[in-house]
Amino acid sequence: MNISCWSKRIVRGVVLSAVLFASVAQAQWLSLHEDAALVTYTERGEILRTDIFVNVAEMLDYKQKMRNQQGLMFHSVVIRAQYNCRDNRVRTYTIDFHDERMAGGQIVKTEKVYSQWQPINPRSVEQNLKNYACDPK
Repeated sequence: MNISCWSKRIVRGVVLSAVLFASVAQAQWLSLHEDAALVTYTERGEILRTDIFVNVAEMLDYKQKMRNQQGLMFHSVVIRAQYNCRDNRVRTYTIDFHDERMAGGQIVKTEKVYSQWQPINPRSVEQNLKNYACDPK
C-alpha cells in the first residue's frame, strides 16, 4: 500500500471518529425545559453524586445571540453548580459563556462564582434539575 492510500485511510478514520465522538458528546445533553428564548439542558456525564451533594452542569442554549450588561456577546451558557439534595438548596461555582449554540465554539468568558447556598424555587427548572440529579437511579 502506498503512502497516499494510507494517508487517505487515516484521514477517513479521523473524520469518522470525530463524527462519532461529536454525536456521542451531543447525546449526553438532556433537555429539561424550552421556552421562546432558550432551551435548558443538563449534561448527564457531568452529574457527580456524593452522600447529600450532586454536582451538575446546566446549559442555557439561547435561540438568538445575547449581550450582557458589559457588552459580552454569547449564544450559550454552561453553569456548573452543586445541589444539596436534603435541604433543597443550590450554589453556583462556575459560569462559561460560549460564542456558539450548544456550548460550541470558543468560551468567551469564564466566571468563578462560588455563590452562597440559595433555596430552590419549587416550581422552577432548577427544581426539575435537582430532582433529576438527586434521584439515585
